[in-house]
Amino acid sequence: MKTSLRFNHLGTLLKIAQWRGRTGEYPRRATAFLYITIIAVLAAGCASINQLREAQDSFNQASAAENSARFEANPADTAASLASVRAGYASALLSLSKIEPKDQHSLQQDGLWGTALTLKALCQWRLGQYSQALNSTAEAQITATNQVYPRDRALLAALPGLIKTDQAYSKILNNSPFAEVEALLTGPNGAIADIQNARANTDKDHPVQIYLVEAQLAAYRNFTVAMDRLNNHATVPPDSLVRTNAITHLSELNGLIRVQKPGPSAQELVNYWARLCGLPTP
Repeated sequence: MKTSLRFNHLGTLLKIAQWRGRTGEYPRRATAFLYITIIAVLAAGCASINQLREAQDSFNQASAAENSARFEANPADTAASLASVRAGYASALLSLSKIEPKDQHSLQQDGLWGTALTLKALCQWRLGQYSQALNSTAEAQITATNQVYPRDRALLAALPGLIKTDQAYSKILNNSPFAEVEALLTGPNGAIADIQNARANTDKDHPVQIYLVEAQLAAYRNFTVAMDRLNNHATVPPDSLVRTNAITHLSELNGLIRVQKPGPSAQELVNYWARLCGLPTP
């Protein structure tokens, strides 16, 4: 059984090939652009869009495989699956790297430049290229301000926190000082706080809120593991503010998922996080 948790719940939520703009589909001007542009420019535009679609497909396959790998019973199977997952993210990033600077204009015309940069940042994050991921986030905020749609914006805002959760996970495995892990996860500038800031700037009923709350619970789970492994097998005190906040987050997840994805699977997900984090089921 894995005792620590990297937050990898990307498959269902991050089907980036299905990401949409404000109209519910890729901006309609994209269609017009494809039909009225001269052949040479059209060919260049198609090339850049094809690279993006290839990256989307590779990312979706990798994230779905990564989710499945979390439940592998055989450690050897898990290792093989994660190697394949990493190759998938690397393939997506390679496709994005083939988009030349001159193609940026085509993607901007199609309203897809923000999507491309968001996808790039997420691939870099999953490959452990944290500084590059943050640079891509900054680039998106500067060069694609009007093309970073709500889901993209929320994920980019949460990315520093997601990175800190992974960094804390690595420190747990390396038996780093507990104080370092605690700061990364539950400190005033830690993962949970970063993700909360992203949530505060996202519509309360947006589907991405489910993912962000789960990310906060994943950070709390790693905190409990750090308490055990790095702090003399301690447990989180029942009256701890950190635990109280985690209970609140679990309750919020329960409310969100029952509205957005009602059914037996909703209760299963809530029960999963309750067990994993040692919290009372709402």
